[in-house]
Amino acid sequence: MKKSVVVLLVLGLMFGALLGGAEAKKKKKKKPRKPARVERVVEFNYTTASPGVSGVVGLCLAAAGVEDSGCTDVATSTKEAYVMVEITDASGQPVNFDLAQDTDTSTPYYDIFASGCGKTDAAIPITPGLPLRISTTAAGGPDCPGVATTGSVKAVLSNFP
Repeated sequence: MKKSVVVLLVLGLMFGALLGGAEAKKKKKKKPRKPARVERVVEFNYTTASPGVSGVVGLCLAAAGVEDSGCTDVATSTKEAYVMVEITDASGQPVNFDLAQDTDTSTPYYDIFASGCGKTDAAIPITPGLPLRISTTAAGGPDCPGVATTGSVKAVLSNFP
């Protein structure tokens, strides 16, 4: 009788240990997922570049109703915080471009916050939710001698750099 009780106790302990281990595995917390990078690509073609001096001042011909100009306003979502830009001009040369947003609503102008030549080297922070103006500049400068003719603009908006 003592042997039977001991054997039953041992079997009960073994069975309980097996079930307890299975329950412990089930209760492990999952690691939280890292937020995924979300991208949106915006492309447009231009047949006329924007007049102006890159990085200083420019005229967005699209705002004046000129179609296929080298300037467009891109709506951004509140989750889009970065942009990368690449300009492909028919001349084969890299051309000047400006990025601007209306961050100061007390003025009627968009504020230029970045300029480049041909493409961005890295993602540039933008103000989420505000329209993003992308303008090619007709004339080149000392750091970007290309003259914009006709071509295409590709912008990649994302939530992470």
